[in-house]
Amino acid sequence: MRYDGLQAPASFNQWYEVIAMAAGDFVDGMISGTKRISYVELFEEVAARNPLKCVFCGRGMALVQFTHVKHGVFFELFASDRG
Repeated sequence: MRYDGLQAPASFNQWYEVIAMAAGDFVDGMISGTKRISYVELFEEVAARNPLKCVFCGRGMALVQFTHVKHGVFFELFASDRG
């Protein structure tokens, strides 16, 4: 199979670094213009409520564990790294 243009191995190897640097600069420019938001802020935008506020009493809660129905616990705040 023959590749022509930029897909040709010789041409690709020649332009790879230029394309990678341009793409990296583009991504860096996009990321620097965006604001990172926390899980709570994202959830408030989507569901219009604070996930760390009890729906019954209104007091604040702390997130200590993420679980999945099939895979079980995949993040535990107070788990030790040993063992």
